[in-house]
Amino acid sequence: MTDTHGDMRERIADFTLHLVAAQSPPGQEGEVARLVAAEMARLGYEVAVDAMGNVVGSIGSSGPCVLIDSHMDTVGVTDENAWEHNPWGERVGDRLYGRGTMDMKGALAASIYGIAGLRDRLTQGRVVVSATVAEEMIEGPATVDVARRVGADYVVIGEATSLNLARGQRGRVEIKIETRGRPTHSSRPELGVNAAQAMVDVAEALRALDPPSHPVLGKGILVLTDVLSTPYPANSVVPDLCVATYDRRMLPGETAESVLAPIRQIVERALAPSGATGTVSIAEDDLETYTGARIRAPNVAPAWFYDSDEPIVARSLAALHEAGINARLSHYAFCTNGSGTAGALGIPTIGFGPGDETLAHQHNEFVELDALVEVARGYAAIAETLTRSSVPRQSGQERDGRA
Repeated sequence: MTDTHGDMRERIADFTLHLVAAQSPPGQEGEVARLVAAEMARLGYEVAVDAMGNVVGSIGSSGPCVLIDSHMDTVGVTDENAWEHNPWGERVGDRLYGRGTMDMKGALAASIYGIAGLRDRLTQGRVVVSATVAEEMIEGPATVDVARRVGADYVVIGEATSLNLARGQRGRVEIKIETRGRPTHSSRPELGVNAAQAMVDVAEALRALDPPSHPVLGKGILVLTDVLSTPYPANSVVPDLCVATYDRRMLPGETAESVLAPIRQIVERALAPSGATGTVSIAEDDLETYTGARIRAPNVAPAWFYDSDEPIVARSLAALHEAGINARLSHYAFCTNGSGTAGALGIPTIGFGPGDETLAHQHNEFVELDALVEVARGYAAIAETLTRSSVPRQSGQERDGRA
């Protein structure tokens, strides 16, 4: 690749705006995928598109494999008039505005250009840039599929870190609680069992649950996100079914079952006086990608965290500093596809990306062009360092699970 610094800056800006202009809610990433595949091919990557619709570009050959992952989908724009700048891409000076500029089409463009610059100087190993589907709906499965297929030894998640190095995140599990009662006319509530009222008892009891805590990642909070009773609307009917959804942030070492066990005990105790019955389960995700592939999975995104002296953390941070990027250690407040690579597969994973994560899903989302250029250099520096590193040891179960 012969782009000068200035050329690369403008190419990253233009390509980011092209990606942003191609609207891509989950399940509709096809146009972005076509743009990415074409640009990767132009820059000399070996390009493939898998059955889910993930676009994968590779350079290099044998040796440690570094996977740099960004997702193609974005959340929607509900009111374009609420934006001060065009939500489908606008450059104002050295700032790019639009849905997905920060979350995370800017990072995707930067990774493609940054790694392309290694094509003629990578001495060993392989670097894979992936553009994955449906992360806004379910974190992990698409990137897990890519990581297994390419044999990733290290993973870099491109979600926003303000150019710092993220070494972990809380996970999450979406919990569905159902209460069942017995319907009756609302003028004679004593003849039935009110499932909605029983859910109130459950919600009040769960507020007393003391969440565990991690010294860096924080608390494993439990948040009520929606409640629906049946029948709805209930015209003079005591409801016999009520369903509530809870978001529980998971911490390293926790499993879905270890999270559910105390909740089940509390629900059972809370329902006993009313005579209502209840169940506690994990919600299921079921979505179709733009290729027609189906992703079905429990809505569980495991947590992950690495100490500062872990090789992937220490080496990557040193590489960034050597490249002149004054990165500090940080962590994500939200879930990422790292839940799949680090949390589920045990592949050493870090996060490094442009922009302020607090801008995610907000009006007037933006990213600084300077940050995109810096992060492109950072991806190259991290990849060069990790491809020269020894391959990390993994458990037999983790290694056997990779294709």
